[in-house]
Amino acid sequence: MLGLKSASLIVALWLFAPQQVPQQTPQATPVSASVAMVRSDPKLSQVRLEISLYGSRAANPSYQGPQSATVYPPFRLPSGAQIAIPVITRTSWCDTDFTVLDARFALDGRETRLEAGRAFTRASTGVEALVVLPIPATQSAYNEIRSTVVFMTQRWELTVDESMAARATWPRSWPSSVDRFLAKETGIDPSDAAIKTCAEQATPGGPRSVSPFIAARNAIVGVVKRWKSLSGGTSEFGPDQSLRGIRFSSDGVYGIGVGRGSNVELAVTCVSALRSIGLPSRVVYCLYEDGENVRGKSRTKFRFICEFYLPDVGWVPFDPAEMRLQGVTTRAIQGPVKGFANVSDLEDTLPIAFRPVPEGYEQADRIAAWGWKAPGASIDSSFAISRMYLDESGRGNGKVKSMPAPVGDDAP
Repeated sequence: MLGLKSASLIVALWLFAPQQVPQQTPQATPVSASVAMVRSDPKLSQVRLEISLYGSRAANPSYQGPQSATVYPPFRLPSGAQIAIPVITRTSWCDTDFTVLDARFALDGRETRLEAGRAFTRASTGVEALVVLPIPATQSAYNEIRSTVVFMTQRWELTVDESMAARATWPRSWPSSVDRFLAKETGIDPSDAAIKTCAEQATPGGPRSVSPFIAARNAIVGVVKRWKSLSGGTSEFGPDQSLRGIRFSSDGVYGIGVGRGSNVELAVTCVSALRSIGLPSRVVYCLYEDGENVRGKSRTKFRFICEFYLPDVGWVPFDPAEMRLQGVTTRAIQGPVKGFANVSDLEDTLPIAFRPVPEGYEQADRIAAWGWKAPGASIDSSFAISRMYLDESGRGNGKVKSMPAPVGDDAP
């Protein structure tokens, strides 16, 4: 389903000569091994992630100005503006290697290479990190701002022994490291009465009458059954069919009450349901390549993989959209269902963030997992377009063919 399109990308990738950044590379942390999840068939990839903001009349088909004005500078930035590109150093199916990192930005074609050790910043705990690219304000308006990062990943297929995962029990208390994934946050509301009722009633006798794995599956099936239609695709595209952002319902009306919404709205509702019954859960905002766009480049799309945490097992993935494709909405589910725990094509999916916008940053043109910090910036929305582009090149197979997945968020 999710194929890597890398045949002609190596030349473009090696235009960048990665810098060594040992001063920013953390020491290896001992990682607890899962008893129920196994990584296999590792693939090494060099990843190039490009984010650009540019002005074009194509963004405004109703434009009535001079026909020669095909490009317009819509971005006016103050001094000290920054763009933050999120990255995740480890998930149950992916390890990201930042011992080599190349980070660059270009202002109207004038490119600057950043000192990689300064660009890469990592959270004090957990697996989240940012590549921060400062924009020197040499002028007030720009036609194009382009940021690029290059790094390495190793991704695996992930196999979950569901019978073993189902033997995990409810803990007396959760580790403090997962407290954040039980609380309310942007787009996720475990206190929503309709969501909470759905999740609690999905298991006869209540969620605590069964193991947390079974309670999670019941709750997610309960949400997906009420989701009668997906409104639009996963991603929003620009005039040239390049990825622009995350697709949300155009009228803002979605959820269990109306039985519809976009893929990301389904994902956050499922996560809200699990948090409402006391299970740590989160959305993993991911990218993948799928075919080509009209520019002849690989077509980048968003994918929303959800996870919930089990003691001694780790972060168990599920994909509500795949579960819908397996007929969850129309048939009774009393056992395993594809897309829950065992998810298709994870090894082709690049995890980048746990938030729709990095903490402390704001969206620019669209909500798209990355963000910027630019107080006083102005954007002419009639002409502004943002574009995300994922470019991957295979680098062979990993040396260790199989290993247990990590249990928690201890980063490599």
